[in-house]
Amino acid sequence: YLPNLILQLSLKLVPPVMLFLSSIQGYISYSEIQRSACYKFLWFIIWNVFFANVLSGSVLNQLSFLLDLKSIPSHLAVGVPAQASFFIAYVVTLGWTSTLSELFCVVQFIQSLLQKCCCRCCRNRSKTDEFEVSDMAYHREIPRILFFGLLGITYFFLAPLILPFLLIYFFLAYIIFKNQFINVYAPKFETAGKFWPIVHNSMIFSLVLMHAIALGIFTLKKVPLASTLIFPLPVLTLLFNEYCRKRFLPNFITYSAQTLIKKDRQDCNDPHMPEFFDKLITAYKDPALFRAQFSDSNGRRTPNHLDDHAAP
Repeated sequence: YLPNLILQLSLKLVPPVMLFLSSIQGYISYSEIQRSACYKFLWFIIWNVFFANVLSGSVLNQLSFLLDLKSIPSHLAVGVPAQASFFIAYVVTLGWTSTLSELFCVVQFIQSLLQKCCCRCCRNRSKTDEFEVSDMAYHREIPRILFFGLLGITYFFLAPLILPFLLIYFFLAYIIFKNQFINVYAPKFETAGKFWPIVHNSMIFSLVLMHAIALGIFTLKKVPLASTLIFPLPVLTLLFNEYCRKRFLPNFITYSAQTLIKKDRQDCNDPHMPEFFDKLITAYKDPALFRAQFSDSNGRRTPNHLDDHAAP
């Protein structure tokens, strides 16, 4: 369990880094930042946890693997089953422990205690006495769940022993996250289903990867009939993915008219909207176009009335 424990501790540092990298990309909303960080973290763990462990022990020393793309299924068929015990320990170490620790909110509790200790001297102590409710870290939890789904899809016919551990993990995750969503978390934004394309793409990738591994295994076992029958499956999977992209993806990119009408009605009933519209007049105004202000001897700021006259 020591390698998995070290891997778990190192992966704790990746989501904040991905969130920071997404924040400096120029996204204007917090939801887009989280979605971008979710993509980055998902592909990070797929490559660095799955492929790095599979390829490092069996293919890294074979330079022909980088040149001969046709041999990828056979190399995966050899390397993936060899790492079954590692990923079983990975599910137990990272999956079970992280899900159970989510129930206790240990990190949030420690942060709250530190804030209370550091803010004793503040005037408003009522805020420090309250426990700060956190939101759901989508960029951290969704890639982790999808990666366990990838392990289940790719290993269900190679090492069926991993399936009971994954079933226990998903059972615990369902109960714990349902409780967290209902009773604990206070969401900062509505996802509007924007994370579902990430889930769909991950499932399609897992299926294609499983087909490639199965094709390599049947090739190594010298079963030409099974290899021939499984060859159309990735093609059909990619065609289904293309159909879903054309049929359902626009629903996740643009908002429906019903959603926009509901939002407009909520804005009409909001008493703070007039103040918001008044601020819009100067919110996007160039600071160079504002009136120059000067401070008098008493520290009061007075506008420069010379700006009202035209320059000679």
